[in-house]
Formats: sequence, structure tokens, C-alpha cells
Amino acid sequence: MIVYGHRGARGEAPENTIAGARHAVERGTRQLEIDLRLSADGQLVVMHDDTLRRTTGETGKVAAHSARTLGKLDARADGPPWPNKRGTGIPTMTALYRAVPEIRHWQLELKALGKRSNPALAAATVEWLRGHQPRAVVTSSEPELLQAVKAALPRQAVGYVSTTTSPEPALEACGCDFLVAHWQTLVSRAQVRKLQRRGIHISAWTVNDASVIKQLYKLGIDSVITDYPSMALPLVAALAR
Repeated sequence: MIVYGHRGARGEAPENTIAGARHAVERGTRQLEIDLRLSADGQLVVMHDDTLRRTTGETGKVAAHSARTLGKLDARADGPPWPNKRGTGIPTMTALYRAVPEIRHWQLELKALGKRSNPALAAATVEWLRGHQPRAVVTSSEPELLQAVKAALPRQAVGYVSTTTSPEPALEACGCDFLVAHWQTLVSRAQVRKLQRRGIHISAWTVNDASVIKQLYKLGIDSVITDYPSMALPLVAALAR
């Protein structure tokens, strides 16, 4: 079972920041899940919410600010105590990617912007992927975004972010390689095996309880996404012995 740090290591460090990603890497994480949106100047920036308030305490929409402005903010407002501001701005995807070369695989979740803006987000993602060629899966709860990425890059892995026990229609519609499922929707070993036989990697989010990790390990899922990689990594290593 693979362990992905959720938004870096959300429970241990400022989420979706260079500081948080470096913390995750220093604790042994080699796979990260992060969120992507567009800045006002069309750059991919690493941010979960559409507004700034929760993580930075500032007002306004992420999409109303340039990547340069976002990078100067302090995204420590909704996380665990963190000693200093260094590396805690909202980074571009390029800056984060360069900051953690140790990462072996990424889950890049595209946050839906709406019918008018989704094409721009998909296009920016495709352009970034072509320029950097990371080992990554592009994920989203919005099939339209996944279909656009897959149409432009047929060999690019994509994954549907699901909250249902019946994700098959969306997986089929998008040609998905990953199912990124809320852990409570993974109810049986038969369900897991059926999807895996179709070549689907099953990744469960967001798993912060050791007993749930053990339960999912028994189900045979492929990976977990957790806010606490410092807890999950040694646990999964012990389970694998």
C-alpha cells in the first residue's frame, strides 16, 4: 500500500505549501496529493479553496489575484502551529514541483471552476504536463476536466474523485486509471478486486485513523491519502512485513 501525503501533510504542516511539502518529504513521504486552481494571470497554483480566508485569513477569491501576489501570502491560518513564514505562501505548481524533487508520484486534483473557466484550467494543466512530464495522475470530481485532459493527452493517467459506492459510470466516461474514493465508500473486497481487475488503481481519502488504514489494507486497496504521513508510513511498513 502506497501512502500519499494529503495537501503535503495537512495535519502536520501548512497545507499545499512548499514548507508543508518539504516537511512531508523529510518525514519519508515520496507521494503527494495536492490541489490546483488558476491564478488571475492563468498560472496553476496550489490551493484547495476558491477563497483565501480559511488558510490565509485574507479576503477574496484565489482567481482574483496573480500568482506573484498569492506567493507572498501566509497560508498558516488553518493548520497546526508552524514556526515561521518561510515557504508558506500559495505556490505555483512549478515552484512546488521544483522544491520537492524527491517526490516519485503526484496526485494533481483539479478543482472545478465552473463551465466557463474549466476549459482554461484543463488547458493550463495540459500545458504544464507537457512542459514538465511528471509521474502523476490528474484527478477531479468533475468528469469534464478529466475528459479534456485525456483528449489532449491520451496517455496521461486520470482519476475520478468519488463520494459514491457506484463510481463505475464516471470511470468509464473519463477512461480513468485511478479511483480516488472516500474511504467509507469502499465497502467490500469483491468491489475492490472487481475494479482492480479492470486496471484501476484505488486510492482512499482522507484516512487519518490507524484502525481505518488497517481495515483498508485488508481490503487490498492500492493507496491511502492522509493528513498524517508520519503516522501512516511506519504503520503501513509494519503491515507489509
